[in-house]
Amino acid sequence: MRKAFIFISLLTFISGCGSDLAPNGATVTGPQASTTTLTREAPEQIVVYRAMDFVVTNGNGDLIPKVEIEFFAGGSAYLSDFNGNALSTPEALKDETDDRGIGRVSVTIPIPACTNETDVVTTGSLVGSVGVSDHLWTGTVTRTCATTAPAAP
Repeated sequence: MRKAFIFISLLTFISGCGSDLAPNGATVTGPQASTTTLTREAPEQIVVYRAMDFVVTNGNGDLIPKVEIEFFAGGSAYLSDFNGNALSTPEALKDETDDRGIGRVSVTIPIPACTNETDVVTTGSLVGSVGVSDHLWTGTVTRTCATTAPAAP
């Protein structure tokens, strides 16, 4: 009976350590921070940052395919498809890296139209997380409302 208990315990432990979990020493890197400037004349809109790649590597720098990667959107950003449509859970997504060790996601930051002469600045963030390693991306969108509007014809 004791051997059966030990075997079942060991089997449960091993099955819980699936291949989708990142090994110790795994790191994630991703895109650099982005800044976008829109003109005063642009209408209310969303800015879509498409196909943002987060790369997972081991301690030797080798790519790690098929591991679980999580994405979390913050600030004014939300996770979207490549066309800018919000995902069903726009603040978090659990995915798996592809055969090249890349997790890919798009993020969207909405920005309002100008209502006065004050610039509008909107910031969003995206975190790619694997195990204990994270990479933070920030996106800042500025609408230059303080500029003089063009003269009427």
